[in-house]
Amino acid sequence: MYQSLIALFLLILVQLPVKASDQLRLVVLAPDLANNLVMMEASEQIVGIIANPSLQALLPEAAVVGDHQLLNVEQILGLEPDWVIAWEGGNPESQLQRLESLGLNLLRIRTERLTDLPKQWSQFGVLLDHEPQAERLIAQFEQGLAELQKRDAKPVRLFYELWHDPLMSLNDSSWIADIFELCGAENILGASYEAYPQIGEEAVLAGNVELILASSELPEHWREKWRKWPQIPAVAQDQLYTVNADYLHQLTLNTLRGVREVCLAVERARQAY
Repeated sequence: MYQSLIALFLLILVQLPVKASDQLRLVVLAPDLANNLVMMEASEQIVGIIANPSLQALLPEAAVVGDHQLLNVEQILGLEPDWVIAWEGGNPESQLQRLESLGLNLLRIRTERLTDLPKQWSQFGVLLDHEPQAERLIAQFEQGLAELQKRDAKPVRLFYELWHDPLMSLNDSSWIADIFELCGAENILGASYEAYPQIGEEAVLAGNVELILASSELPEHWREKWRKWPQIPAVAQDQLYTVNADYLHQLTLNTLRGVREVCLAVERARQAY
């Protein structure tokens, strides 16, 4: 009798429909992860996203399920996703664990270094059965980095102004620092203990900075405060440039554009000395 029941169960299990990878419903909890899935030709599978103007314009049919810090769990459940794709270290772990406790499948993606982007595409390729798309994006990204990398060039001492009030920068723990190194720049705060150190303007003066880069999220007049410090080589040589924050602060294929902007600024500064 037991053998008959087991055989019947196995027969039913085999006959259950298996959802095709191109029918998977995805809720994506970070803008860069959603953009990378769009590049993987998975736009129609994304049913939920977090609040972000450019992302909402790109995916107008997707429901907004909160922001990266506060999620609407009930709304996510109502979307009946096959997978929730989360930003590990960015989305609150307590909320992610709650989603898991409610039976949802979670895929945590960690993005810390430039090399994490090809890994991410590989994961998405397997999940969606889109390996050819993943391989194409990985090749395009790695070729772009190889073409831009500066080898055997004299390092340029750089300060990156992430924010102006308080004056804030970053250390060498992120992919942005990888970009600086690839372009031949030396981040003067690279060894800082804090990931996003707050400093005074005097620290930039003491750092003998040859290039100041600023996020495009800063006010347009950000250069003016530095004019009172002509002792800083970057100010004396007018080597102060804005770089697009979307290209640098989100790890996507557009990161290559950010690398080009940084490398161009570094090369200009190198020629100035």
